Amino acid sequence: MYKSLRALCCAAVLCLSYGAQAQSIGNAPYSRYGLGEYNYNTGNIRNAGMANTGISAANSFQINTANPALLYYNTLTAFEIGVNGEVKKLESGSGSQTDGTANLSSVSLSIPVSKRWTTALSLRPYSTVAYEVSTTSPLNTTATATEAYKGDGGISELYFGHGVRITQGLTIGASASYLFGSIVKESSTSINDPAIPEARGESVVRSEKTKYSDLLFRAGANYRTKLKDKLFMSAGAVYSLKADLGADRKSSFERRDFFGTVKESMYADSSSSKVNIPSSFAAGISLDNGSNLTVAADFYTQKWSDFRNFRGEQELADSYRASLGAEYTPDANSVGNYFDRITYRAGLYYGNSPYEKNDVQIKDKGITVGATLPFGRSTIYDLYQLNTAFGYGTRGTSENGLVKENYFRFSIGFTVNSRWFIKRRLE
Repeated sequence: MYKSLRALCCAAVLCLSYGAQAQSIGNAPYSRYGLGEYNYNTGNIRNAGMANTGISAANSFQINTANPALLYYNTLTAFEIGVNGEVKKLESGSGSQTDGTANLSSVSLSIPVSKRWTTALSLRPYSTVAYEVSTTSPLNTTATATEAYKGDGGISELYFGHGVRITQGLTIGASASYLFGSIVKESSTSINDPAIPEARGESVVRSEKTKYSDLLFRAGANYRTKLKDKLFMSAGAVYSLKADLGADRKSSFERRDFFGTVKESMYADSSSSKVNIPSSFAAGISLDNGSNLTVAADFYTQKWSDFRNFRGEQELADSYRASLGAEYTPDANSVGNYFDRITYRAGLYYGNSPYEKNDVQIKDKGITVGATLPFGRSTIYDLYQLNTAFGYGTRGTSENGLVKENYFRFSIGFTVNSRWFIKRRLE
């Protein structure tokens, strides 16, 4: 038992160290604005397979950090780790391109402290920045100018949550998250003129590297009641307080050659500011039969119009996201048919992203499927699960000078549940 505990804790530390670095999502043009692309999946791979629903859908064997109040239902010590991948096709009025990537998505550990209280620690991306855009225009009959914009980095979230049972059916929770990370943004100009061959490949680059850090607090609640025999209803909500991220920026102007080597540093400066993250609210309702079927619906909204960047500018618009998901396990105790022990999931979502360009707010919609496959020798003391999720969606439009994204996402990971400290409770 203790060897397993030490092994998982060491793995968690290593993954936490790596996870802070692994946030790239390929070329995402809209991550140029705000703090990048926001991570809507504040839960796990199970939630991803159900279109990120989970505000009211508890699960005893999966760590649901989407609502800290639901951590109470994790009655066994659990460890989760997963990776995400994406293949994306970008389309605009001038052409198209395809990008792909895969990275560590999250690592989580939950421990039941008492019969009424479970705590969890998790690391996951909060936002990601990864874009590269360039335009070329003529200066005269022979010379052209190329303007390029590039961004990389993101913000990670180290999550520490607690879920406590107040009375029969009512649980509450709270979490504190440490947000940290760096975002590098560069804009460059280069001139290609046969009359000035010595300047070919050289560019003038403005570089800005900003480090962010601060705390983010959330509070959640969930109530579960029995409607009739084999029919239960749960209703949950999560409120995230606004946060002011400390931001330290180093700026510079540089002259670089074709290979990116700095030929001359013409200007360097450092400054500090605050970047505010607006409050958000999520609510969900779910129905289940107490054993093998759950249907859930969530609604999430955030007032991104209150966001102000490093310079105090407003870049974003209010966003919302509505999602519907379900999961079904034919027979978790089946001996003769392995496929009956698999949990199958599906979902769909629709919403407005925080990005608004050329008077058009970028919409995001898609469908998801997923499954949890038991593996290994599961006993009353240990349970091993392989989790998968797949999704296809579209975002934006190729009209009006904008970019349309068609993306395919996948997630895979595993969960280990162990009875290390206390016996599992039944309700």
